[in-house]
Amino acid sequence: MNFYIIDTGAGFVVVDTGISKSSVTAIKHGLKIIKSSLEDVRAILITHGHGDHIGGLPALQKQLPNIPTYAHKLEAPVIRGEQPPTYATASELSFANRLMLPFLQKNLPKARVDVEVEDGDVLNDVLPGLTVIHLPGHSYGQVGYWLPESRILIGGDVMFSLPFGLRMPFRAPSPDWQAAKDSIRKVASLNPLVLCVGHGAPIVGDAHVAVEKLIKRING
Repeated sequence: MNFYIIDTGAGFVVVDTGISKSSVTAIKHGLKIIKSSLEDVRAILITHGHGDHIGGLPALQKQLPNIPTYAHKLEAPVIRGEQPPTYATASELSFANRLMLPFLQKNLPKARVDVEVEDGDVLNDVLPGLTVIHLPGHSYGQVGYWLPESRILIGGDVMFSLPFGLRMPFRAPSPDWQAAKDSIRKVASLNPLVLCVGHGAPIVGDAHVAVEKLIKRING
């Protein structure tokens, strides 16, 4: 499970917070490597409200009570604990994927969302030009955070990155499989150079080539 730290030049932004409160230790370590600390964090961005992306959020917010957390308006009630996440139905899944469903319902964290965002919002208060890209499918409100000038996308679980290439996200947590495929096509339309995903190594340089290969498999 990956989290990302963006250097804005005027502080740091944390994107996603890992699977549990122990992830805060990893975030602190990441900041220490770049000679910084939690005191320099100016915002927290969430790609979607699944437990492996927001598990560390309550603990991080406790240490950063005055730092705003951003998430899509459809994910906000999930993150706040006002409604459960929506997953695929058992009838849509293979036997192996059905076995995953009970584990997705356990130990769901609750945390605050201070700023609700939508597709196309430009978060100039976080980083000039940083744009919200709605990438539903794996969750209804999943978003990516796009830096158009440098063509970098932090895309949550829109795709997974494995040693043999990109693949679609896990089926069981993904309530809308067609939307998940469409979101991958949307990523391709951005023509990213760098793709940072929630699981697996980021693709640095000509990431759009790897995305197109995945699209060919989807279409095949």
